[in-house]
Amino acid sequence: MQSTDTRGELPARLELTDIGVRFGGIVALDDVSLRVPAGAVVGIMGPNGAGKTTLFNVVCGFLRPRTGTMTLDGTPRRPAPHRLVRHGVARTLQGLGLFGGLTALENVAAGAARSHRAPFVNGLLGLPYGTRTNRAARTAAAALLDEFGIGAYAGALPPALPYPVAKKVALARALISDPTLILLDEPAGGLDSTDIEDLRTLIRQLPTRGSGSRSVMLVEHNVELIMSVCDHIVVLDFGKVIAAGTPDEIRSDPLVAAAYLGGQEAA
Repeated sequence: MQSTDTRGELPARLELTDIGVRFGGIVALDDVSLRVPAGAVVGIMGPNGAGKTTLFNVVCGFLRPRTGTMTLDGTPRRPAPHRLVRHGVARTLQGLGLFGGLTALENVAAGAARSHRAPFVNGLLGLPYGTRTNRAARTAAAALLDEFGIGAYAGALPPALPYPVAKKVALARALISDPTLILLDEPAGGLDSTDIEDLRTLIRQLPTRGSGSRSVMLVEHNVELIMSVCDHIVVLDFGKVIAAGTPDEIRSDPLVAAAYLGGQEAA
């Protein structure tokens, strides 16, 4: 099996070993192993149907693999989706996933909940701790929106947000819990070149944001973006790892060129 670890000196924030997933007679993932070291940006790429989304759903607890193990910070875990934040994991979705009835500020603040019981619920019930938590979450949310340059949209509902702004709101909601591992699912989808450049800068800054060394796992179709922001890339095809290495190694891998790049080297 091909190793996917080029940074063995760093501890693994996330490690998947021999993950196998089947849907009936269809093999979606076939003995997939990879590591996401602390402080690293690891990209997952491959053609449509390669198994990228299935892999994300395993990590997020939406799918239970038939075979294999998953560890977070060295401890075997299979957290339920609603408990991911408790384990320091946050994710963005291919779609925005914003709450349509909440403002941009409230959407971001909702991400601060560290359990299935959001601080807004306690606040609405008039519980003192809930009220204090709600206030702190809103303050932190406002600071994030300002940092992302979209503070002017704090009071706007999602339908009124320009799409690039909504993307930043979704990312801010994932970041507000200060996760140690953030999963980005097609973050460049629907963005133009200027917005992708802003996204590139944000992704490069993610490992050093917050209280400690953050890891990033990125699924993305934009080859140029993934090549420019990742320390390490894993390429899937038909549910198998066909290549793993640095961006330079992936660019020159003939299997990647044949399966994903149409015989053309990545830009």
